[in-house]
Amino acid sequence: MKSAEISYHWTFPKAFPHLSLSWEAGVRWGGWIVPTGGTGQYRRPKRITHPFMRQRRTWCLLSVHFNGVDFEFAIPAEIDRFLDVMSRNPLPSGPSLVPNFPLGRPKYHWLASLPKGATNWKFRTSLCKYLVGSPDVRRFREFYADPPLRYSFENVFDNFFAANVAARQIAMDEKRSA
Repeated sequence: MKSAEISYHWTFPKAFPHLSLSWEAGVRWGGWIVPTGGTGQYRRPKRITHPFMRQRRTWCLLSVHFNGVDFEFAIPAEIDRFLDVMSRNPLPSGPSLVPNFPLGRPKYHWLASLPKGATNWKFRTSLCKYLVGSPDVRRFREFYADPPLRYSFENVFDNFFAANVAARQIAMDEKRSA
């Protein structure tokens, strides 16, 4: 049996449905900024809620039930990433999809949590065809089409190190121009 259902979620910050594919698709929950003091001097980077989470009041969740296996998608980029990985033959291993992962298999990766039947090539090709042609998936994509989602924001960094490097670079540029 094949079916897809769309649900809507409100009330920031718990509105965004956090899924295992979200990080790979570009979703960031926290960010770092470089604040300036009253004198204009840059301070230590500060952790904030990422602006990605605040760009919408309503988030959409697509739940797909395909031949006894359930999948959920929160943004169109997750579907694109899912289709990219699932349409490969052979199916890539978890470690190849998670760069810089320590030795062993990443057991919390979304690919590791798939049931055995969902990894077979015939199942994956029919699932990909369904996701590409489904009217519910099309409506899901249309929901996010206007306005489109933004993944990068000026002066917001993904980690402390990147924010600190940017702060030092800004300070060095100001010294050179003075």
